[in-house]
Amino acid sequence: MARSRAKNILIIGAGPTQIGRDTESEAAAVQIIKNFAETDRNLFYVTSDANSVIPRLDVDVKFIEAELTVNSLIQILRENEIDVILPVAGNTVALQLSEQLNESGILKELNVRTLGVTTTTIHNINNPELMNHVLKHIKEPTIPTTVVENVTDALRFAKRVGFPVLIKPIASLTKTNRIKCDNEHQLMEMLESAFKVSITNQVAVEKSVVGYKEIEMIVIRDAEGSKLLINGGENFNPIGVHSGDSIIFSPTQTLTDVEFQSLRTAALKIAEILKIKGVCHVQFALDPTDGKHFITRINPFFDRSSAFAARATGYPIANVVAKILMGQNLREIKLSGVQRHDSLALIEPVMDHIAVRFPTWSFASFKNANQQLNTRMKSTGSVMAFGRSAEEALQKAIRSVDSTTAAEQAALDESQLSEAQLINVLIHPRAGEVYYLLEAIRRGYTVDELAKMTHIDAFYFYKLRHLVKLEQRLRDNRFDMAALQEAKYFGFGDTQIAHLWQVRSDEVRDFRIKKAHVFATYKGVEPTAGEFPYLTNTYYSTFEDEDEAVRTTGKKILVLGTANSQVGTNSAAEYTTFQTIQRCQKLGYKVILINNNPNALTLIPDLADKIYLEPLTVENCLNIIHQEKPDKIIAQGKWEIVTQLVLRNVQVEQLPVSRTTRSENIEADYMGVISSINGSINLFGVVGIDEDNMFIPIEVSEALKVKVDPLIKNANQHITNNGIYSVIIKENMHQLQIVSVVPLAVQDLPFLSFAFDQDFAGIITEITLNGSSKIENHPIIQGDYRYSHVYPYTQFGLKKPQNPPFSLAIGAEFQSIK
Repeated sequence: MARSRAKNILIIGAGPTQIGRDTESEAAAVQIIKNFAETDRNLFYVTSDANSVIPRLDVDVKFIEAELTVNSLIQILRENEIDVILPVAGNTVALQLSEQLNESGILKELNVRTLGVTTTTIHNINNPELMNHVLKHIKEPTIPTTVVENVTDALRFAKRVGFPVLIKPIASLTKTNRIKCDNEHQLMEMLESAFKVSITNQVAVEKSVVGYKEIEMIVIRDAEGSKLLINGGENFNPIGVHSGDSIIFSPTQTLTDVEFQSLRTAALKIAEILKIKGVCHVQFALDPTDGKHFITRINPFFDRSSAFAARATGYPIANVVAKILMGQNLREIKLSGVQRHDSLALIEPVMDHIAVRFPTWSFASFKNANQQLNTRMKSTGSVMAFGRSAEEALQKAIRSVDSTTAAEQAALDESQLSEAQLINVLIHPRAGEVYYLLEAIRRGYTVDELAKMTHIDAFYFYKLRHLVKLEQRLRDNRFDMAALQEAKYFGFGDTQIAHLWQVRSDEVRDFRIKKAHVFATYKGVEPTAGEFPYLTNTYYSTFEDEDEAVRTTGKKILVLGTANSQVGTNSAAEYTTFQTIQRCQKLGYKVILINNNPNALTLIPDLADKIYLEPLTVENCLNIIHQEKPDKIIAQGKWEIVTQLVLRNVQVEQLPVSRTTRSENIEADYMGVISSINGSINLFGVVGIDEDNMFIPIEVSEALKVKVDPLIKNANQHITNNGIYSVIIKENMHQLQIVSVVPLAVQDLPFLSFAFDQDFAGIITEITLNGSSKIENHPIIQGDYRYSHVYPYTQFGLKKPQNPPFSLAIGAEFQSIK
């Protein structure tokens, strides 16, 4: 039966963190929910992400934990009388589910419509052939593609469009990727096996654009057709390396104005023909020889590129899109930071800095993974950096990566490679590619040689060559003020300079500050580049004269963010930081956050009072501490940056949590969660652990309670500090015994907070800052689900071991146990 008004809105989440998806979707969902909460609609949010922060938002939204399948969504649509589904905050997962729901007929049956993107657009985007028809209609070039049933037709097509070509079986019996064929012989050889695995005996053949430049455009469109370009980004690597594994520069660095305007126009045309209401990310392949382009991907939803665009420009994309989804148009939307000019939301952002997104990997934990970069994404996270030049931004990005991950990226010691080994790495890019490129320049490879071998634009090699020249100048001029000042201007960190001077980094810092008088200054990130008065709370460092940051007044606390997402510390760490920030504010602190993960949930506007988009290095932290003079500094437990700061007599309040894992892969049957405050123990509840190390919330029966209570009372003998603890319990011959008592692990914290209806991160924060916290027990939330870790083994092409360590998990999900 048709409902007269859209009252109930279902937002479909993206599911757990995994390679290719960090917390950017959840960050968009939070902003959309906060905006919609101001209306009289009923909001529902469904996800299988056990690390979701949505249940702890101080807004009226019904959180539904469910597997993201068509059947579960149909049940949710019926039970909650949903009028509208919103797929744009759920990445490709939500888009594909919306397509399947539409095909099932349930949307028509229940009179449910989609918001932000139409079902027709979703259908076209999910079908390349239909999308090509749409692109031809707006006179946009499409990659020549055909489907063949024999070798002769394939060869004829390849000769017409030119080699290389890509082939892929249609309706394959097994999972297959596109195969590149460089010549006729390869094509004939590959077609033989391709036809065999195709159910229909058909193979798709398309012109290869491998080696073309990869350019990205982020646009916004409203309901009345007003459109604007938010940001353009240029991939360091050409097509052939997944964009998530490539360094990305914004704004674009090597395009002519004609090329840029052509791509901008195309992106705006696409948003118009698809009738997008919100954000649209368009990826292009640009032929470097003639400037012609092809459209390779269209994402009418929030993804990592739109998240990076928001950070790079300071334009609050998700908040503006939320207002568009609520019925406002760009000409009506005002941005909170603007001091004048009524229609600023319609003005395309301008940048007076360079932003870089830099991929990071976790290969040290997966020794057998193939580190060669191709069209399959392998990076587990990324960092971003800002500077006044491409060199500065790139150098800051490189040193944004902590020492552990840097070792993982440079899995081969580039300085020890033979010439043949180095050439092989240059031709076949692998994780940490920029380190090998710098080494090649040190060895005397010319810009033209490197550009020819890698198909990377020569522009970038001139920038890398400049950095190598600066390295040499530093080596030749130890403790030279002019050399130091130039190096700092182009992004060199104190630690990098110390390595070149063969001294300790503290010596470089003392020389820089006390003798050379070279200090970091801070610039605001905002979308007008100073054209209009704009109150921003986001800054980055550089080494120029003018300082735009004003010291925060009042009671303030510096929170060290999570930086790049890695296995072990991923969306759960973001969740914990999110809750920490909110509790600090409730305790009366203004929160200053340092973080440089472009996908970070904690970087949403209006969460922290001030944000520094900076590398989490000792140098940067000390600079910010000097700039802000915070009353306290807080971090998630003891990790490398905390240790280094403490060694320099910086007092850091360390949350009593485990940043690695609880006792893992041990035989256990139950886990109790307790608080210990000044010797007083409180049991929040008990969860069960099955043979797969899954958590299942259980009711504590009287019989079990009688056994557990005495154990919990004795848990104090294992505890030395106040905090929240996991008590791992084993049942043996009907007797319970404590296996271990450990601080609550960051990985488990979000799910346990949900299961016990507690803000454990907030409680731990308050205990750390105030020495106590008011504890209120709530009934355990019952549900037919369990908690499971998500691992990247499949995406690395590895077989998942029988009992993988929890410390190698990349996310966590709810699973049904019905």
